[in-house]
Amino acid sequence: MTLSKESQAFLDNLRIYLFASNKKEDEVIELMEELEDHLYEAEQNGKSVEHIIGKSPKAYMKEIEAEVETDGRFWLMFVPLILLNAFAYLIMNKAIEGDRNYSLLALIGNPLVFIVSILLLFGMYRFTAANKLSKKVTITLYILMGLAPTGMFVGILLADLFIETPVLTISPALNIAVIITACFIFIAAALYWKTWISVIVPAVLYIPQVILRYIDIEEESKLIIIMLICIVLSLSMWIWFLRKNKKDS
Repeated sequence: MTLSKESQAFLDNLRIYLFASNKKEDEVIELMEELEDHLYEAEQNGKSVEHIIGKSPKAYMKEIEAEVETDGRFWLMFVPLILLNAFAYLIMNKAIEGDRNYSLLALIGNPLVFIVSILLLFGMYRFTAANKLSKKVTITLYILMGLAPTGMFVGILLADLFIETPVLTISPALNIAVIITACFIFIAAALYWKTWISVIVPAVLYIPQVILRYIDIEEESKLIIIMLICIVLSLSMWIWFLRKNKKDS
């Protein structure tokens, strides 16, 4: 079954829109298959995509959105796991370096940034999927979306330097517990999303730091070795990914 570019583009946008609207995956798949059949039949009869959806794709998407049931697991499982995974990255680096001080501003501000970033990202997905935007406008929105969280994180770092807030200092034993907890979070994320990328990436980032922490060499040499190890691990991961895709195809 081959659809026109217009119909396929609409289906792709609708799928993104419903995903960003937190709709149940099985219902979305069933709906997409049914709509694909309708569009194919309409095109075979010489009709355009407007014959099925009307003149406004945005209005049709909102109508479909109201009919598909919302997936409650998004806020109960998906978002908390993202927050925990992101938080694990933030604390792992400090824990490995032996920095046991955590400011209240960072502990509260960083999770809030992640939540706001998720809401902004899903809002942007809905907006770009439901509106016909030029390529330049779409690219601009994605660039702004990428800069927004960065700007907020930098803002928290700067605020943490100039605003005095209570500091939580943990014991060395608790610092080790933080590292172990972060590792469990990475593994849990990998099992939930059924991909080991959630384990491989932190391994590439942090294992070289752990190894070199106990090697008595100059800091410049450590940086060079870390870069080389990261490059080798990254290339190995990329080769594995290409071979896996080739095997699955």
